[in-house]
Amino acid sequence: MSELKFGPLDDRTCHVCVDMQRIFLEPGPWYGEACVAIVEPVRRLCEHGPWPTLFTRFITAVTPAAAEGAWRRYYDHWHEVTQIEAGTEVLDLHSRLAEVAAPDSICDKVTHDSFDDPSFAARIEAMRPSAIILSGIETDVCVLATAMSAVDLGYRTVIATDAVASSVPVSHQACLDHVYPRFDQQIELANVDTILLGGRAS
Repeated sequence: MSELKFGPLDDRTCHVCVDMQRIFLEPGPWYGEACVAIVEPVRRLCEHGPWPTLFTRFITAVTPAAAEGAWRRYYDHWHEVTQIEAGTEVLDLHSRLAEVAAPDSICDKVTHDSFDDPSFAARIEAMRPSAIILSGIETDVCVLATAMSAVDLGYRTVIATDAVASSVPVSHQACLDHVYPRFDQQIELANVDTILLGGRAS
């Protein structure tokens, strides 16, 4: 097990669990089999990490017509996930994570980037974390968008490699192999065991 490139994580670290919701983790148009496999690694980060966890939820449009710009075309295509067709219960966190999520730790967003939600951005700014650990789904969509904002805002960003997943495995792997390493001075890749050790080698 290797150390994190930029040294140990300290007690000002924050863990952000991105979109671990039923809509991605139960059979349906956005189901990802690989995503189910990371539920327990994500829970380990939530339960055993000596840091706070913020949870985000991707909130779909009520109807396609309620969406603006290219989002309307998006929801015309993915109309089955709109609230009017899918309901709102599918937007809940997976039960294993809902068990460990305090109500005030959940931030709702309507775009891919967690930082687009004002409440999330304000929480992070107030915490002034020394590092942000990212877990959740999808590696190549919402996790990626959130990571890019974290980088732009100057945060040390750590991707938990075995606690992120995508419904498109080849795209997931491409991000881990090629996209995130392009930001090698700002993004670090580490597995859950390494992160729980604080970024120190075992």
